[in-house]
Amino acid sequence: MTDQQGNKTGREELRRKAGRLLFVGLPSTRLDRNLREMLREVRPGGVILFGRNIESAEQVSVLTTQVRDALAGRALVGVDQEGGLVDRFREVGEPMPSAKDVRLAGRTELARKFGELSARTLRQLGFNINFAPVLDLKGGNEENGLRARTFGATPEEVSRLAGAYLDGLQSHGVVGCGKHFPGLGGSVVDSHRRLPVITHTWEEILQRDLVPFLDLMFHRPGERLHSVMVSHAAFPEVSEFLQAWFRRTADLPALDEIHQLPATVSGNVVMRLLRLALKFKGLIITDDMEMGAVVQTLSVAEASLRAVEAGSDMILICESAANFVEARDRIVEAVEEGRVQAALLDAANARIDRALDSAGEYEPFDATEFAAVSRRMRELKAELKAAECDEEYAPRYGTPGGTERSSSNF
Repeated sequence: MTDQQGNKTGREELRRKAGRLLFVGLPSTRLDRNLREMLREVRPGGVILFGRNIESAEQVSVLTTQVRDALAGRALVGVDQEGGLVDRFREVGEPMPSAKDVRLAGRTELARKFGELSARTLRQLGFNINFAPVLDLKGGNEENGLRARTFGATPEEVSRLAGAYLDGLQSHGVVGCGKHFPGLGGSVVDSHRRLPVITHTWEEILQRDLVPFLDLMFHRPGERLHSVMVSHAAFPEVSEFLQAWFRRTADLPALDEIHQLPATVSGNVVMRLLRLALKFKGLIITDDMEMGAVVQTLSVAEASLRAVEAGSDMILICESAANFVEARDRIVEAVEEGRVQAALLDAANARIDRALDSAGEYEPFDATEFAAVSRRMRELKAELKAAECDEEYAPRYGTPGGTERSSSNF
C-alpha cells in the first residue's frame, strides 16, 4: 500500500469514527435514495424519529428497518417517548400516560409496568433506545418545558418512580437515557427557545438535583443507567465550584465565558463533574444542538465540536442534513489539526458499542402483539387513575434519616 493509499484509508476511518458520534433526525416517513445515500455517507451512530416521521405502526417498523439496513444494522434507533405531552405514537397506538400520572399514583409496580409496556411498544416498532426517563425535579415554573414530564418534586419521588420505570424499560431490551443532567428543575425558561441560567448553589445541585442520577448510575442493582443526556442550561455556581476543585488543571476557561454557555459544551459539567467526579462510564448524549439555547451563540458544527471536546460521546442533531455533514467534517478537521485527540473518538465509539450490546435484538413487527400492548397500556392508565399513593421511600444512596434526601456524604 502506498503512503497516499494509507492516508486515504486513515482519513476514511477517521470520518467513519467521527460520523458515528452523531445522532441524527430524518425529514420524512420513508428513506428515499437521497436519504439512504446521506446515511451511508455520514454513517451516524444513531437515528432519532419524531412525529413528522410517523404515519402508522407498520410504516414506522418499515422505516426503522430501512435505517438499520442503510447503516449495516449496527446503530441506535431512538425516540423521545416519555408519554403524556411527549408521545410520538399517540395517533398509531394507545396514548401513553405521563410521568405526572405516575407521580400522582405513586406506585412503584405501576411505574415499572409503564416502563415494560413502553419497551414492548418500542421494540415492536424497531427502536432500541428511548430518551427517557426525565430525572429533573419538578419546580414551580410552568415555562421551562417540563410541566407534566417529571416524576416528582423531591429526589426520593424521582429516584423511586423513574428508577422503577427505567428498570421495566431496560429489562425488556430498550436502553434508557436519563435526562437532563445535571437537572433542569431550577430553570425558568425553555431551552428549546433560549439559554436557561440556573442559579442553584452547588450544595442544592449536589443534594437535590443530582440525587436521582446518582441513584440510577450506581446504587440500584439491576437498574444501572447506561446513558445520560446533558442539558442545554448554564450552571454558573456548579462551574465556579468545579473551577476551584480542578484549579490545578491547565487552561481552564474564564468564568465569564462558562456562565454564558450550555452544559452540553462545558468541560466543567461533562468531563469534570460527570466523568471525573461522578465516574460515570456510560454513554453521554447531548440534547438537540439545533435548539435556541445553543444556536443563539454558536453554529451547530462548532457547538458539536465543543461538546466532543467537553466529553460527550454522541451529538444530537435533529433537523438539518447540512448540519450533520458540517459537524462530522468539523470533528475530522479538529483531529487532523491536533485540537482533538483521536483517542477521544475511540473511547466514544467503544461506549456506543457497549450501549448497543445492552439493547435487545431486533424483532419483527407483529400487528396482533402491538394491539395487545396497546390494550394493556389502556388498562395501565385505568390502574394509575385508581391508585392511591401509600408507599414509603427507602433511601439507597446518601444519608437516610428524617424526611430529607441528602447526598452530602458523596
